[in-house]
Amino acid sequence: MKRILLIEDEKMIREMYIKKLEEEGFVVFQAMTVKEGEIFLKDKEINLMLLDIILPEENGLDYLERMKKEKRSIPPVIILSNLEGKNYRERAKRLDVKDYFLKTDYVPSEIVELIKKYI
Repeated sequence: MKRILLIEDEKMIREMYIKKLEEEGFVVFQAMTVKEGEIFLKDKEINLMLLDIILPEENGLDYLERMKKEKRSIPPVIILSNLEGKNYRERAKRLDVKDYFLKTDYVPSEIVELIKKYI
């Protein structure tokens, strides 16, 4: 079974994606902050991380940048955010993000289908 770590601080959005992902047979671990997410990365084998950008304590792109500087291993990452802009996408690409999806452009079932091609 494929394991996904979803780091999303908005409860309603998190629950909506968890439901859809679990319906498709994924095991989903959830975190509200990157600090919480790191616990799962240490203790579980994660196949894919879905990461929001705007998070409490540390934003998603800053987190990825820190991991890269520290040469720490992380699973493949897909950004799932409401932030649109060329700068965000370019920064994500430099940080080896696999894809960048705007939450407002897709319904959760479409996101799940897009995720499947990465795991």
